[in-house]
Amino acid sequence: MLVHDNETGRYDPNYGSCGQNIFVSSHKVPWLFAIETWWLEKEQFEYGRTNDLHVIGHYTQMVWASTHEVGCGIAKCNYKPSTNSRFNQRVFYNYVCNYCPIGNYPEKLGLPYKKGKPCSLCKQHCKRNLCSNSCKYADHWINCGQLHRAFPGWVCGSNTPGGRDRFRKCRATCSCTHKVK
Repeated sequence: MLVHDNETGRYDPNYGSCGQNIFVSSHKVPWLFAIETWWLEKEQFEYGRTNDLHVIGHYTQMVWASTHEVGCGIAKCNYKPSTNSRFNQRVFYNYVCNYCPIGNYPEKLGLPYKKGKPCSLCKQHCKRNLCSNSCKYADHWINCGQLHRAFPGWVCGSNTPGGRDRFRKCRATCSCTHKVK
C-alpha cells in the first residue's frame, strides 16, 4: 500500500536515511506515468516560498540539488482485504524510488536548488548541464555548515571521541569542501 519505508529501511551507510517517492496502481503502468505524476506537483511549487510538503514533496525530492543517487523498483503485490474493507482490489503495483542523500528539509523546502545558469557553481565538473562533483557522503545534522563556519576545528578537526562523532555526523561538510552536498 501507500506507506513509506521507515528510516532504517531507507538507510545507506554513507548518506543516512534516503528520501522516497511511492506510486501505487491497480494495473501495471509505464514508469513514465509514475514519474510524471510526481513531476506534476511542480505546478503547485513556488520557489523561495513556504510550500506544503504534502502537496509538492514528490517533486522537490526529485529536483533536490544534493540528491545524486536514485534507485527505483516495482513490485506486484497481493492484498487480502478484510470482510469489512472498502478496498476489494486483490493485486496492486508499488512503484518506489529512493533518493540519496535525502532532501525535503522543511526549512529549505522552498529552495531545493539554487537558481542560476547550469553548472555555474561547478564549471570544471559539468556533465549534460548538471554538476558531476557530488559528495559521496551526507551530513546527518542539518546545521553542519553553520557549525563548521563558526567552529571549524570543533566540527571537523578534533581527534577526541566527541570530535570523531561530530566528524561522522558532519562528514559531507568535513570531507567535501568543493563538492555538491
